[in-house]
Amino acid sequence: MVEKLKMHDIEVIVLPSPKAVTPDAVFPNNWFSTHVINRKHYLLIYPMYHPNRQAEVQIEVLQKALRQYKGCEYIVNDLRSIALGRALEGTGVFVFDRCNQVAFMAKSERADVDLAQKVAKFLGYELVVFSSQDRNGKAIYHTNVMLAIADRFAMICLDSISDEAEASLVEQKLKKSGKQIINISFDQLYHMGGNMIQLANDQGEKCLLMSKQAEDSLTPEQKAVIDEFNPRLSFDISTIETVGGGSVRCMVAEVF
Repeated sequence: MVEKLKMHDIEVIVLPSPKAVTPDAVFPNNWFSTHVINRKHYLLIYPMYHPNRQAEVQIEVLQKALRQYKGCEYIVNDLRSIALGRALEGTGVFVFDRCNQVAFMAKSERADVDLAQKVAKFLGYELVVFSSQDRNGKAIYHTNVMLAIADRFAMICLDSISDEAEASLVEQKLKKSGKQIINISFDQLYHMGGNMIQLANDQGEKCLLMSKQAEDSLTPEQKAVIDEFNPRLSFDISTIETVGGGSVRCMVAEVF
């Protein structure tokens, strides 16, 4: 995956594996995010739900890598200091519409609403909170499983938002920001069809990253809509998807 991204002129920073036993460290997007506010660079560190995931956090290693590759210092805002046993798993539970400064979040045990409100206030974002469930009525643990937001479109499983008012609110927020909505089914959700991310390469050319499983789940019509906006770039990560429970979007933490 790293080599394929580099072949498409996308800069990749690879962090070393933590010394502790961290089987989910391949998903760095959950413990940090980067932001630029008033020309200052910020690094948000998030509290993780499970102990083995808490051990993934490597602030000094990350800062060193950012200095080396980006040549600037990031101001750290470590949310763990105010978490008090609560969890807020980064851009797993947040799906940011950075262009319009809106943060979408599905409620779960990994997504504390009070902490989310503090993050939204810090960023100057509007927070949109809703409930999302799988077919069995269980809360979807990460928002980025059912929602992906690109610059001009969004992938979403509206069927997973059972409350009609909340579904309508989320849909209207996306439409108001000018996004074309590509609605995915539960079957596509279970094949990681909502776990996608749009990136730009060194020339500013955008592409939509997804797994091969997710791409294969899309209909020809959905693929045609995506292709109107940007090319697709897929990766066969079936082992990670099967054993780790996450997909391509979870494996990428954007650097701004």
